[in-house]
Amino acid sequence: MKRVLMIAYLFPPVGGIGVAGSQRVLKFAKYLPGNGWQPIILSIKEESYESYFSTDPSLLKKIPADSLIVRTSVIRWLTGLLELKGRLQGTSRSSSAPTRSTSEQSNAGPLLSTPQPKKSFYHRLKDGITDLFEVPDEEMGWIIPGTLGGLSAFSRYRFDAIFSTGRPWTALVIGVLLRRLTGKPLIVDFRDPWMTNPFRLDYSPMRNRIESWLERVVIEQANVVVANTHELQEEFVKRFPMQPSEKFMTLLNGFDAEDFGRVFEPAGRSSSRVFTMTHTGFLYGKRDPMNFLEALRLCLEQQRIARDKVRVLLIGSAELPYSLSDYLRVSGLADVVSLQGHVPYQQSLDYLQQSDVLLLLQPGTKTQVPSKLFDYIGVGKPILGISPLDGATSHLMVKHRLGAVADPENIQGIGHALATLYEAWHNGALDALVDSQEFQRFDVRNVTATLASRLSTTAAS
Repeated sequence: MKRVLMIAYLFPPVGGIGVAGSQRVLKFAKYLPGNGWQPIILSIKEESYESYFSTDPSLLKKIPADSLIVRTSVIRWLTGLLELKGRLQGTSRSSSAPTRSTSEQSNAGPLLSTPQPKKSFYHRLKDGITDLFEVPDEEMGWIIPGTLGGLSAFSRYRFDAIFSTGRPWTALVIGVLLRRLTGKPLIVDFRDPWMTNPFRLDYSPMRNRIESWLERVVIEQANVVVANTHELQEEFVKRFPMQPSEKFMTLLNGFDAEDFGRVFEPAGRSSSRVFTMTHTGFLYGKRDPMNFLEALRLCLEQQRIARDKVRVLLIGSAELPYSLSDYLRVSGLADVVSLQGHVPYQQSLDYLQQSDVLLLLQPGTKTQVPSKLFDYIGVGKPILGISPLDGATSHLMVKHRLGAVADPENIQGIGHALATLYEAWHNGALDALVDSQEFQRFDVRNVTATLASRLSTTAAS
């Protein structure tokens, strides 16, 4: 059996805001052996993760018992400097940002940062200096230990290929270094755009130039470039015309039927007498539920939805520029919308299975599809996707009949979709809105088989 080194900064027991990244690699590692490839995971020690990453011990149980895992430390010699920068940024924001309730203040960390207001010359200068110590990202302290750990793994296991996934982009840099040092082919996996990410912060011009150069080096050095949406793959092809188009491929995320304790089949209607909608995951930045909540308020006001027949669950932490609990109280939605806070991954799946419709918020980006969509698909329930109608998420949902879509800026459109789903539930016709056969296309075992095939052809060449 051939072996592949899988470089993943995020890996169980990381949960919470890091669960999407850790789950993608975990599922590939779980099913690659059945396709002729033994994975060797290169990640970091649990104690080396930043404080804003929560851990979910239940995820450790999902790692196959015979897995080969190499964990290294991370050099945190910049921790003091970065903490000082964070305190200064917090001071500069405190005078202009709305006050947030204590329950909603959670350090999202650099992997999920929100766009910042325009900065003064002093702050731009300060950021320009400290940014140079954060290239390609705040996880740069893993480059040396990660590279050494990869060389140690090569000496011991003699792997045949390298698979590196980002973000953080540090993992891709390590992949490039190991490719040069071992001569083994490299597959880089972009779970998000790098330089064109709409959630990217306003960094200094110098840092942007360096990262742009690094992105180009990664693309040029990789044997295969994986995007997790077709739209992102097409963007890469256009941005890097000197690279052969066949270098780029798409590997969507997928759902694992074993996470739901069953071979895939639609979960069926909830036995609840209340129309229940659930959103799981972190609310931050552009992933703001306000327009959805305003549409819900209007539907209730217009009596298109009965107040005593609807319940909305928002599962997960929030980092928004306002108090979500205060907004619910002022808008008269506190009796309809419940804020549940962060829960372990498996428990979040239980909430989804007990719901009638699953809520997906993906505004502000046209090339990304959130990983939670595939958990939603695994549940087999209709999905309300609030995302640009000409973007990757809406395209995927419409093509495969996964539910209803609405533009994030169109409150009336969101309200219409809400009322339509509610009426279908009331009439017992929700199942008619989705095609359960289409759901099966997204089984992660099929996605992994595609990855294994590309690994084999790449290693052979």
